[in-house]
Amino acid sequence: MTLTSTAPSPRKRSNKSAKRAITPDFGVPVSADQWETLQSELENTDLRSRSAAKYFGQDAAGGAIYLWGMATAMHGPTTVLQQKLAELATRVDGEGGQTSDADQEMLATESQRLIDRVFNDEMSGIDAAETILWAAAMPSLSRILPREVWWHCGEQLMQIRADAALRSDATSPLHLLLAGELGLTLAWGLGGLPSCQALVEPAVEAVTVFLEGEGESIDRSVTKACELRLIVASLVRCERLFPLVSKRKFKKRAREIAAEFATWMAALARHDGTQVFSYADADECDVDCMAYSSAADSSSKTRTRRKTSSRVKASQNELHGLMKAASDFDNESLTPALAAALGQSHSGGQLAWEVSLPEAMWHSEAGKTLAMLPQWDVRRGRTFVDYSAEDVRVELTAGRQSILTGEHQTMIRVNGVDQQPDGEWECTCEYTDDDVHLIEIEQPFTGGVVLQRQWMLVRDDCCVMVSDAVLPRTKKASDEVSAVTKTKSGEPEPAPEIVCVSRLPLAPGVEVVEDDETRELLLMSGNKRRALLMPLAANEWRVGPSACQVTVSEDRHLVVTTSGQGAVYSPVWLDLQPRRARRKRTWRQLTVAENLSIIPRNVAAGFRVQTGSEHWVVYRSMSAGGPRSVMGKHLIADFFAARFHPGDGGMEELVTVDDTSGSE
Repeated sequence: MTLTSTAPSPRKRSNKSAKRAITPDFGVPVSADQWETLQSELENTDLRSRSAAKYFGQDAAGGAIYLWGMATAMHGPTTVLQQKLAELATRVDGEGGQTSDADQEMLATESQRLIDRVFNDEMSGIDAAETILWAAAMPSLSRILPREVWWHCGEQLMQIRADAALRSDATSPLHLLLAGELGLTLAWGLGGLPSCQALVEPAVEAVTVFLEGEGESIDRSVTKACELRLIVASLVRCERLFPLVSKRKFKKRAREIAAEFATWMAALARHDGTQVFSYADADECDVDCMAYSSAADSSSKTRTRRKTSSRVKASQNELHGLMKAASDFDNESLTPALAAALGQSHSGGQLAWEVSLPEAMWHSEAGKTLAMLPQWDVRRGRTFVDYSAEDVRVELTAGRQSILTGEHQTMIRVNGVDQQPDGEWECTCEYTDDDVHLIEIEQPFTGGVVLQRQWMLVRDDCCVMVSDAVLPRTKKASDEVSAVTKTKSGEPEPAPEIVCVSRLPLAPGVEVVEDDETRELLLMSGNKRRALLMPLAANEWRVGPSACQVTVSEDRHLVVTTSGQGAVYSPVWLDLQPRRARRKRTWRQLTVAENLSIIPRNVAAGFRVQTGSEHWVVYRSMSAGGPRSVMGKHLIADFFAARFHPGDGGMEELVTVDDTSGSE
């Protein structure tokens, strides 16, 4: 009998676990085997499905979605590096060909700059956006950069995100870009690495907290208006990445705040798609508002933009690029607003249009940026003011034509001595309604004086008044402007002699035509009348002396020089309606009375402006007092403007400002 063992025969041990490579991760050295495994994982089916080309669609063509706002922020074209990174970030699987030796050398060299980049609170939005570009291109760069270089780049991106999360203020744009979007981008593109996958929750939280900052986040973003589009572009990408990495969506309130960012972008846009206070031209900003003409454009090594005129662009009557993507935050309001900003459509007096559009005056007191629109239709003109620096920047357009562009400077002399700014500009009055937009800003000067500047837009009439007033700093001193002080010898001492020189910057292509008999100026462009300028403090006729003179400087500024004693008020009236430039016009300095006595112009001044049958009245007080009368109107106010109807002698009030209740 043969005995047979019932014990199971030994099985051959599997060696699968021995061959399984340890998942690499940032923070530890990576071996050659791990590097090959990682490269393969970055190219497998699951991770390829995360490509920007698939989820961002046409917006990804040519890397556009990652280049939105870059040209505006840089005041010029994007760099070759930025274009290459954007192309790599949105490369369609199996397309794009080989990267040239020159591009590989450039990327290897520039990667060292990324490795050396350190987060700080002063980092520009451009550097932050470029950092996101590197993160988005990392999957493609794994086949281009050497192993050690690629790994150091990834570790540095992780470090920058961590530093931004810890050290940036939650309402700072850097918090959105680096703590938020950078983390989302790494979690999406390099989700196979545990440390990148762990970024999902903190990155979502960073974006959420930034949007919860609401007004403060907007104010801080508008402070650098040229970088605003970078922030709007980031919000668009973050909204699209949320469901891809976290299966969440922007909440309703988050979309509302994002829509407010986009509305600021629309309010600060010129008709050709460029942004106010930016020097990037229309072709360089095409990526923000135009789509590419063909897939061939997006796959070419050198990105080719469609070269179309502004007129052709406007006639397309369709939003593209960043403008279209941002409008999705609030289609009902933003789509018509952006279309109107680009001159693609207009109101035509339709009530539905006005109801659906946002407010027509946008002012960030913290950001010290202002946009005054007669209507959202860009063909009605726009006025922009940036008073964040010592010299105010201004852009004023009549229709689509720029009239004033550049720094609005003011120089003050007191008793022959030049005075200097002694503090920052601050907003002292703001008012807006269906009739007017008004803002008053103030800057202290040495010599015991203060400069107050007003911008008033009469909306339906397409008129703008900009005025400078030089006053004693203190209210007590202002009240004593007209009083006669005495020297030690008992002799009367006159009020100080003040000269105010205001320099208004002419836009390129604007020519000034002086009238032979009067001091009015006609602003022309392309043989067309664009605006009529009336220096109200000057005598209308050239004969005889005048306390105000207007000249054109060699550096193309309108120089308005006004002199007076104790206080000076120098308003300039700009009529931006070309059809009125052919009508008869005049302006008059009005008599202002108090207690049956005529008071001097350093105490209060009044003016009447007439063009054809249309009349306006302006009154400005330089010291407390009243009631005062001007053209039969009794006033206790710092400022008053109205339409005058000569038929019945009545005044249709536009705005009244007093020193106790602000504006009414």
